[in-house]
Amino acid sequence: MGSSEWGVILVTSIILVKYMINFLNIDHLPENIKMAMAITYESLTAGQPLFHQGDLTRAIFVVISGQIRLMHYTDAGQSIKHYEVKAGESFAEAALFNEFYDCTAIADIPSRVATFPKQAFLATLRQYPDLSEALIVQLARRFHQVKILLELRSIRSARDRVLRYLEISAHPHGNTVNLDKPLKEIAEDMGLSQEALSRVLSQLQKDGTITRKKRQIVLIQELNRT
Repeated sequence: MGSSEWGVILVTSIILVKYMINFLNIDHLPENIKMAMAITYESLTAGQPLFHQGDLTRAIFVVISGQIRLMHYTDAGQSIKHYEVKAGESFAEAALFNEFYDCTAIADIPSRVATFPKQAFLATLRQYPDLSEALIVQLARRFHQVKILLELRSIRSARDRVLRYLEISAHPHGNTVNLDKPLKEIAEDMGLSQEALSRVLSQLQKDGTITRKKRQIVLIQELNRT
């Protein structure tokens, strides 16, 4: 292998490592990798589904802009929100090894997603180990997020559930929470109605546990994080 070829490999590896922390920062991927993965793009309007639960799997996806909500529907007709996926995050990774999608993906707002056909994506992962590591990083973070949601939803008291959410969301070494999404979505994350969340927040403010100012909440009591 010539020095120029080694140079291309070295530069490619540096780029992949640099952007590994934000899985598949597509703008910075080398063109040869984009071509190998056969990336295409899809634009969605608010409320438009990208795929439905039970559809044959064809690809995994990365959100370029907007936000995608993943939902599961039970046989009894109940809808269960898994989580939201924001710009720079991947989703539907289980499609790499499953025949059918196990949830429905819906655009919360006008969104644009990159589509990675699963066979081409798997072949590229085998060729570029740094991308495999990036995928593991992304999945580890996702697992941690899901673990937190399960913990929150297991707390019976709505008050304790909200307090635990605020403790987890507070800035490191601080007691301030900046609400980065609507109360309705936060309530869904915790398995509460928006009305129940609003009542708890009002009571916490009334008894001096928190103060509220627009989209910011400050916990007055000392945090007890784990």
